[in-house]
Amino acid sequence: MAETFYPAVDSTTRTLKATADRLVDAGHTVRIIAPGPGLASYRGCDVVRVRPLEPASGQVREAIADFAPDVVHAASPRLVGRKALKHAVRAGIPTVVVEQSPVLDLAADYWKAKVAARASTLLVTSRWMVARARELGVEAEVWAPGVDPLAFHPRLRDPWLHESWSKAKSQHGPRVVVGYVGSLEKRHGVRRLAELADLRDIRLVVIGDGPERAWLERRLPDARFTGPLETGDLTIAVPTLDVLVHPGEHETDCHALREAAASGVPVVAARAGGAPDVVRHLESGLLFDPADRHDLRRAVAAVATDKHRRLLGAAGRELVAERTWADAVDELLTHYPAPAPLVA
Repeated sequence: MAETFYPAVDSTTRTLKATADRLVDAGHTVRIIAPGPGLASYRGCDVVRVRPLEPASGQVREAIADFAPDVVHAASPRLVGRKALKHAVRAGIPTVVVEQSPVLDLAADYWKAKVAARASTLLVTSRWMVARARELGVEAEVWAPGVDPLAFHPRLRDPWLHESWSKAKSQHGPRVVVGYVGSLEKRHGVRRLAELADLRDIRLVVIGDGPERAWLERRLPDARFTGPLETGDLTIAVPTLDVLVHPGEHETDCHALREAAASGVPVVAARAGGAPDVVRHLESGLLFDPADRHDLRRAVAAVATDKHRRLLGAAGRELVAERTWADAVDELLTHYPAPAPLVA
């Protein structure tokens, strides 16, 4: 059960697609329920699309009842997920919630009543979210996402693309390619990328789209904005970066950080949110102090000018490759009742 699904490229979809892939490979029967329009099947599994402009409740109830699942898995439940949880509880079906979004103060009480209270098992994707749930009087466990270390690999680095991004043929020679990958929204702290505008010898590459793109383009006239990329393109683009930077303080899944590390790219991220779960300071990258308005710039400059930064990237790959998507989903299965077909 999800609010988005493939071919969308958001974080929740990436997690759910990897989960569905592993479950199908393991022989489980999967039905995915997500808002429409979109694909009606995925790898032989039904994708039931909730029709817009029609009441969602009846559609979700029918899709669950018709499938008769052993467990309902809700990924970051909002409208569709909350309806699924309500119907599952009424039908006595166990529920597993994987919450991948920060729970904001204004929505906390509603989330507790409509999501947390209906979850047989509540999982979150980083340690800080466990602490956040506890602040709200809710107990949750960490389930960390995985990464595909074969899809994201240093050998996929594209020299021609790096030459282009780094402006290698310019008068002053190549610059260090510093990239951001993700949605361009305020909540991801992307406006802080403007602090890098006057750093010499770097070229910023911004991969993604969102409401802050125009604001960033005005303040980063020399940056390369690619727009959103499909996973296949990301597997080339990410290893081609020299450094990945992510200024967000409330990251949950940290997919971009994991994929950069798997690609052998050192990471600069905030010492906040989920980043400390993925980045080891001075070992696989740098964690900057988000309360210090100069520290992001200092950290990026330090890594960009470090002639041995590839050692950081190599250490990062060694660390994240210890948890593949197969490992992560196999662990997720231990939270399901047996046998474990899935309504996702």
